Amino acid sequence: MKTAQRILLTALALFNRHGENTVTSVDIALELDISPGNLYYHFKGKESMVVALMQMHEEHMQRVLVSDKLEALHAEDIMYYLYLLIDSLHVFRFFYRSPADLAEKYPAIVKKRKAILSKLNSQLSMLIGQLHAKKLLEGTDADKTLLVDLISLILTQSCQFDELNSHMDETAQRYHALSLMMVSLLPRLRVSNKELDAIKVALNTHTFANKAQATPAFTLE
Repeated sequence: MKTAQRILLTALALFNRHGENTVTSVDIALELDISPGNLYYHFKGKESMVVALMQMHEEHMQRVLVSDKLEALHAEDIMYYLYLLIDSLHVFRFFYRSPADLAEKYPAIVKKRKAILSKLNSQLSMLIGQLHAKKLLEGTDADKTLLVDLISLILTQSCQFDELNSHMDETAQRYHALSLMMVSLLPRLRVSNKELDAIKVALNTHTFANKAQATPAFTLE
């Protein structure tokens, strides 16, 4: 792995673990066991690393938020897809911790972050709309809009809630987010009792979480 890539992945891990505000460029260099000068050769300060990570985040989400894949999804596939969204955002979760502060410090990331959230909301609207059109989900237009807002909120903010209010590990945080979404979705799903029971069993036994962990949504060559 190239040094620049190692720097970015280390910075990402430290930002996620401790928060961007508490991590310095020197901390990142020490974690990598390289000199601050070597780090500065690749990235001229923390801002350039944050901007590069946002670019990485945007490129990854573009690969995940592909609308034509939604048409073939069945009820159980929907849960797996939601978990993949959770996993994808969780990898870059520091961007969703105190976003107003980050936007003030790093204005260069604001446009890309807004684009990601806009695309995410569009994808969720399409997902809910297709479920409704296939008569797999019941609710009014207002209900559908609120469901999109709620799922988006859980996707982007549940991790911060968990970190403040519990000591869940990363896998538990992901599964908790999925469970929060399902509390709202399950009562509205119009599927057979057999399919509904299968979804509940999968949730209760972490089947979706385990499956997604076996095929992670984010990898780097």
